[in-house]
Amino acid sequence: MSDRSHHLVAVSCGLCGADDPEPLGWLEDIRYGTLPHPVQLVACRVCGFRYLTPQPQPGSEALFYPAGYDPYRRTGWTATARRLLLRREVRVLWPYLAPPRHVLEIGCATGELLFIIRAAGNPFVSGIEPDPDAAQIALRHGLDVRIGTLETLALPSTAYDTVLLQHVLEHLPEPGRALARVAELLRPGGTLVLWLPNGDCWAARCFGSAWMGYDPPRHRSVFTPATLLRACAQVGLEIIAEHHEWHGLEWAWGLRLLARAKGWRQIEHALARLHFAAILATTPIALAAALARRSGRIRILARKRVPGS
Repeated sequence: MSDRSHHLVAVSCGLCGADDPEPLGWLEDIRYGTLPHPVQLVACRVCGFRYLTPQPQPGSEALFYPAGYDPYRRTGWTATARRLLLRREVRVLWPYLAPPRHVLEIGCATGELLFIIRAAGNPFVSGIEPDPDAAQIALRHGLDVRIGTLETLALPSTAYDTVLLQHVLEHLPEPGRALARVAELLRPGGTLVLWLPNGDCWAARCFGSAWMGYDPPRHRSVFTPATLLRACAQVGLEIIAEHHEWHGLEWAWGLRLLARAKGWRQIEHALARLHFAAILATTPIALAAALARRSGRIRILARKRVPGS
């Protein structure tokens, strides 16, 4: 693993570009163990954005995404529960997803969300995904998915009514530039739907470096509603809705990661076996956090401003 240190490079703020970081703490890859050493969580003294430094250099990302990475390899009840949650999300968001709207998902993984939108009645869906193996699964389902990223693919400007980023923005090295590109892709009045971790949450305070929203180095940055509001405004996007998830997933994972970080192997194994039960047991805490607008997983809707409005 030691050679991976050569693939980590110091970075400046991914929103404003300033190189004036305030140290907040050190993070390890508790979940997958891909980091050769801890990396630092910092806050930009200019804009307040939180990010990791060093980060994987361009082209080396695959070294830090193990073969068993969850978004590509969900099975069993975990996959079933996720499909149920995604179907619910599609029902709630249907006004933004219904035909004849053209929907683009950035970082669509295996195309699970696009497949559900298409099955619900909208054939005008497409996606992009950097991982070839995940993209091939989407292609086998007959989905219009291209292999690549926002930077490498030529996508038509103002061609989409709705753009989806489902737990993707925190993975990108330059999220400010990514949001600007998304704004270019949207038609005036079009909608961006973002799912992402919320650094201003109870779980982050409770679990510290074991909070699942950090997940270094795959998650390069940590947004809060305040920094997201500023980032969207800078590229002509207006946040119109903020939803806080209320189920106990992040709390169940927080307990498991905390036990792993402490070296409590027996407790960790017990929590892994009882993962679904732990989600149910911690859901009241998650619900309280959601009601206080302090959930660790949020969904944001942002609308592209119409010129002259």
